[in-house]
Amino acid sequence: MSKTARVIPFPRYRREPEPLLTIRDLVDRYQMSERWFRYKLAEGMPAHRWGGCWRFRASEIEAWMESRDAS
Repeated sequence: MSKTARVIPFPRYRREPEPLLTIRDLVDRYQMSERWFRYKLAEGMPAHRWGGCWRFRASEIEAWMESRDAS
């Protein structure tokens, strides 16, 4: 083992995990219908299955929407 081992500092702060949102939360946040979000889910909107229900991260949804607008 080498004597010049590099020490990796531990982060001084810990980010809180981003909360997972339900479709109802997305409806309230973006003021679009639940049907619109289900249609976009079929188009490939990023989502996670959690306990038999769909859950979403707002940052992933916003990035996906922006990428769709750019094309």
